[in-house]
Amino acid sequence: MAARIPVTDAMVAREFRLQRVPGSAVDAITNPLIRRCLALGAEARAAREQAAPPLSHRDAKSRAANDND
Repeated sequence: MAARIPVTDAMVAREFRLQRVPGSAVDAITNPLIRRCLALGAEARAAREQAAPPLSHRDAKSRAANDND
């Protein structure tokens, strides 16, 4: 089994935003149950992104919004 990917606070916050969780980000991140769910999602997303080849294409809307995620 592969080594677990360490999950940072920034990864949890990004997962909160990407999953469009309703409510306050601070409340969600400080709640241990919701944080654990977001951490598992962030870990899975990091593993998928690590395995996928990087995309070199960004559309104009993403560039204009400066969306680098």
